[in-house]
Amino acid sequence: MGHLTLVLGGTKSGKTGWAQKRAAEREKQTGKTILYLATAQGLDPGMEERIRHHRASRPDSWITVEEPYFVADVLDEAARDKGAVILDCLTLLATNIILMKGEAPDPKEAQKAVLAEVEAIISASRRIEPELIIVSNYVEAGLVSPTPLGGMFQDIAGLSHQLIARHADEVVYMIAGIANTLKGQRQ
Repeated sequence: MGHLTLVLGGTKSGKTGWAQKRAAEREKQTGKTILYLATAQGLDPGMEERIRHHRASRPDSWITVEEPYFVADVLDEAARDKGAVILDCLTLLATNIILMKGEAPDPKEAQKAVLAEVEAIISASRRIEPELIIVSNYVEAGLVSPTPLGGMFQDIAGLSHQLIARHADEVVYMIAGIANTLKGQRQ
């Protein structure tokens, strides 16, 4: 049974850096490479630049799988013989799934689809051996979005975080590059 860690924080809070450092420690301990599951899609120049930056920050020895929609489907097979798995990031995965439902998705259908994927990821985390480190943007503490789609996204992100946190062995909240353990402790 794998170890499930949720790393939350705002933009540029240090979430990914913390996850990468943790994974590098696991790689050193186990002698096994790291799997990086990336959910971002380069749909605009700004996102393309973020993707380039993230790719450059990872060691060449790490294996990257880009999967914007169905992470749980690839997790079992791709995680085999790895030291750790980083899923970066859950909120982008949720966005991708919501937008698969169209420009004005039904909130109940979007929520059902995202939470089904989150449940499948949690289930997969229990079947795999390596630690699964899920990185996600904590968007619930900000202002309520003035748009229906933005509000739906915030609600779904919050519900997803609650679901994962309930099942996680460890929950870390990043503020200004400082890790604050909310649940569990380091193995």
